[in-house]
Amino acid sequence: MTPFGGMSTELGLFQIGIRREALEANTSLDPSTDRVRVSIVGRARKRPLLLDRFFEVVPLDERHPDALAQSPRGEAVLPEGDSVVRKYVPPQQGDDVLLNGVITQRLGCLPTSEEFAGILQDLFRKRHVEDTENS
Repeated sequence: MTPFGGMSTELGLFQIGIRREALEANTSLDPSTDRVRVSIVGRARKRPLLLDRFFEVVPLDERHPDALAQSPRGEAVLPEGDSVVRKYVPPQQGDDVLLNGVITQRLGCLPTSEEFAGILQDLFRKRHVEDTENS
């Protein structure tokens, strides 16, 4: 969990930035593999896991000067326009933002939405076949 620092045009629509030093010192997230669900603390999550978007974590440094300025102490920075795409009330500066990387850490990687749906369909099919065979 980290405070919200602001928005930046330097980030893509499915990226969230955090100052590199804070990311390394305060989290176990690996930006090369982990993807996170982003929620604003105190607001109900309206999207089920299958429909939620996962964000790439961008370690902010001098290559992202605008976004880095929004994260002086490790605050989360969202892409400009994210609230239009995701249709939610954007967080205010200082709101706590929760970055949840449990799914990618447990799976080892995060499949695309289509791949994830396929994995679930396969699991349901196998269960259905087992149930049918045991009946």
